[in-house]
Amino acid sequence: MCKDTQAKLYAEGIATFALTFIGAGAIWMQGDDVDLLTVAVAHGMILSVMVTATMNISGAHINPAITLGFLATKRIESKLAAQYIAAQLAGAIIAGAILYAIGAGGVGTPAPGNFPGENGALVSTEQAILIEVVLTFLLMTVIMGTAVDNRAPAGIAGFGIGLVVMADILMGGPLTGAAMNPARWAGVWIFGDMTNNIDLIIYTVGPIAGALLGVLLWDKMTPGEPTEDSE
Repeated sequence: MCKDTQAKLYAEGIATFALTFIGAGAIWMQGDDVDLLTVAVAHGMILSVMVTATMNISGAHINPAITLGFLATKRIESKLAAQYIAAQLAGAIIAGAILYAIGAGGVGTPAPGNFPGENGALVSTEQAILIEVVLTFLLMTVIMGTAVDNRAPAGIAGFGIGLVVMADILMGGPLTGAAMNPARWAGVWIFGDMTNNIDLIIYTVGPIAGALLGVLLWDKMTPGEPTEDSE
């Protein structure tokens, strides 16, 4: 493996680690009295700075759903995409393991209608998938407009992506936990209650479908051809 690829995988792993550790950790640290705005800000801020830190190294996917969206539109080749996803999952799982070791258990795992405190709202499996599709679609649209499109102002990507994640959590947090990211969900889930296999469907199908819809619609509605490995 060349040093350039190693650097990309390190960037993806550490950024996904940071998102999972800070995001889930912020929920855990609040105990039973979890404030939705605090959770949204924690996720948005850490993602914003990690996107800014890794954008020029790996393209700052930090999400298997985003990587699969880029793979589907030939913006990354299949071998590197698989390596990215492995690095993202590894980073998230390491974060989950550390949180488990310090006593967090599976706290901070997105789940339908299971937001800590009194904000949770019960939704069906189908509704949860749809919500995750829409939230990830919005995330992917912002990524395309701020990080991929060469007409975007320089340096805006981290700010824009962090803001849309904050907004998504403020709306979708009480409904599904607003994961938008299979790695962020799985990294904590495997150290908690893994008995509900329906969650596996919600937090893989939803984000992946949303990312694919976002990138495909963006390419359909805006000029320019996708280029392989454009990160």
